[in-house]
This record gives sequence, C-alpha cells and structure tokens, in this order.
Amino acid sequence: MAHAGESSIERLLPELLAEIHGRLESFVDRLAFASACGAPSRRLMRPEAPCLLLPSSTPERVLLQSLSESADARAPDPAMRDYGHLRMANPVTGEQVDLPAVTTIPSVRRLYSGGWFCLALAPFAEARFDRGRHNTTTAGGGECWKGTFTHTAAHMRLYFYRKVVLSVIPGGGPGRRSYAAMLLLRRRFGAPAFATSEDPAWRVAPSRDGVEDAIFHQDGAFYSVTYSGDVEAWGRDVETEKGAFVSRAVAPRLAFDERNLCRKYLAAAPDGRLMAVLKYSEEEQVQVPFGGYQQSGTFTRVSFMVQVLDAARGRWEKTTDIGDLALFVGVNGTTCVSAREWAGWVYFTDDDVGEACLRDVRHSQDRYGSIPGEAWGVGVYNLQTGVAERIIAQEDCPRWPPPAWFTPSV
Repeated sequence: MAHAGESSIERLLPELLAEIHGRLESFVDRLAFASACGAPSRRLMRPEAPCLLLPSSTPERVLLQSLSESADARAPDPAMRDYGHLRMANPVTGEQVDLPAVTTIPSVRRLYSGGWFCLALAPFAEARFDRGRHNTTTAGGGECWKGTFTHTAAHMRLYFYRKVVLSVIPGGGPGRRSYAAMLLLRRRFGAPAFATSEDPAWRVAPSRDGVEDAIFHQDGAFYSVTYSGDVEAWGRDVETEKGAFVSRAVAPRLAFDERNLCRKYLAAAPDGRLMAVLKYSEEEQVQVPFGGYQQSGTFTRVSFMVQVLDAARGRWEKTTDIGDLALFVGVNGTTCVSAREWAGWVYFTDDDVGEACLRDVRHSQDRYGSIPGEAWGVGVYNLQTGVAERIIAQEDCPRWPPPAWFTPSV
C-alpha cells in the first residue's frame, strides 16, 4: 500500500529499483534515478566513484564528468555562482541548503554597501591563539594582528575561507537532519570555525599552527592536519559554554620534506585507517612551439607521497601500495574509495583558488591564449610508477572556477 507523499517509483521493490539502476548506461541517468528513490533502495545500488564538477562555457552551465564520460547540466542558481553566501548545492537535482553565513563570526561584518566584508584581525588572534594567552601582535610567524581587512564578496572565497566539511548532508524541509560543520579558513587566519544545526553560527576554535585540511571520520569526529603536520580530532567540550569544539592529538606528527611541498591532505580508508597525502609540485622552464615561434613556458611536475598511520605501532608508514584503494584530492575535499579498476591511483585537481583566479585573468588578457604546458591541474598520479597524466585537456574547460570533486551518496 502506498503511503501519503510517496512517489510512484518508491512503490516498487528496492531490489527492482537497484536492478533498473544497474542497467542504466549513463552515470547522469544513474544519479538522477537514484535521487528519485528512497534510502532503502539506494543502499542496494552500486556505489558511484567521485565525479568532477567543472565550469562550462557559460556561468549558467556546469560540466559533470565521471572517470569515463561527461554531461552538461544547469548550474543551480545562485549557489554555484554567488561567493557572498555559503550554500550546499546538488549539481544533479539542483536542490540547495543554506549554511550559516560567514557574518555569524563576530569579527566579520557586511558593510552597508552590500558587496563588501570587513574582517577584524584581533578577535581571530584571540581565538586562534587561545584567547590572548600569547602575544597577539606578533603571533603567527611575525604577522601583525592589528587592524582590519576589507574584501569584496568574490574575494572572500579567495582570501578568507577555503572549504566546509560536513558531518552529514543537511536536508531541507521538516525532515532535515542534524549536522555539524567545520569551516576551514585561509592560512592567514588559520583557525577553523564550527557550527551545528542546533547552533547555526560559526564559532572560531583555537589552532596555533592552523588547520590545512580536514575530514569527517566514520567514528563521528572531525579530523584535521595542521600546517606543521599535527593530526588532531575535534569534538564538543560539554563543560564549556555552548559546547565549544576542542582538539586532541590522535597521531604522531607527520614527518615530511618541505621542499616543493604545496599541500597536505588527510583521508580515511573505508576501514577507518588514517592516511596522509602529500602533494609536491616542481616547476621547470621549457621552450615550446607557439604560433610558429619558440616561446618560454612553465612545465609543472606533480607528484604525491602517501603515509598510512600504523595505530598499533604509533607511527606513520610511507607506502606506494594502497591495495585496492583510490584517492581523490582537491580544492573541496579528500575521498578514499575501494575501486579495483583505479587501485593505486591519486586523482587530483587544482587546489589553489587564488592561483586559479590569476590564471583566468592572465588568459583573459592574452589574446593568443595560454602557453602550452601551463599547469591547470586535473590529472591522475600512479603511486607505483610515479607518473602523472592529465585526464582533461587544459583547453576543454574555462580556468575559473577550479574543478571540484563530488561523491554521489548512492
């Protein structure tokens, strides 16, 4: 018997829906079909690998690409084009959910003109370095923490915050799920901020070394790695007012070579093991043919190192063999999945938003186009052979905004 509010497709047996899903050839059709089915049916469906969300030829469109095919879709409006707000957007269904505004941080306010934000530095120093126990005028490697920054709405994404990590995907309507969220700020500000569905305001938490990357672990806690290599777990301190988030060390400090290191990522294997992914980038000057002439260009050589935490021995182990796992790293998150056909590979995207924006400006000012060999940063790296390959040609997509991974929840 059908229940009130139940769609006609949900009246079919979950096993039948899963069979139909498996017979669909296009990954976009599979995603759209799965989004129309209930949770019991989706649990029986074949998991999808992370897909790329890429800019299309116009701001109104986006390109969805799996590891084997691509499709054009309408960009949800305005989440994927408006940088003045924080929203979650489903690129398949267009559904959107508002996240707390950055102006809920007490030291961030929107100016009356509407398109500008003012950031007071002293409160960030007090929160990041544990409420003034350290010298806030010189904390953070000699940087001055006095005065304010003023940014446009578009520049907030470039210079203030980097990404949001969620415990669960919040849903809209009366059945929305409770969630916790972790906002990662740019290195200049360093400290993370946390919000929950019960307390929808960002609250800055102490982090003297600054958080570089973070994930939500299956054990129910946020895990992060700092710029100095400390790995910590975050949880609510029930003894503080409103249960502020605090951190504790959960692993030895990472050991790494800082030469040419451009990013550290944190990941969790399906069995819960912590993994650190280190991205190295080395530039080489080369001569390339361009318009009938030889022109100097920059070739960027990308490589990755993976370390797995041996919890029993209390140490990190370097490895080039991650079994039947594949890693996906980039600007918006890190994912580790079981995938025999892609085992031992690291799929990566450009994760420097500021540089991506500058490359877009340089390209728009250059009527001859970009220099061949210029880094665009969408590729795959083989841990066993140490070889990196592009998976999307630079000229196939606009340079802004940078591509991002999204993982279908099927």
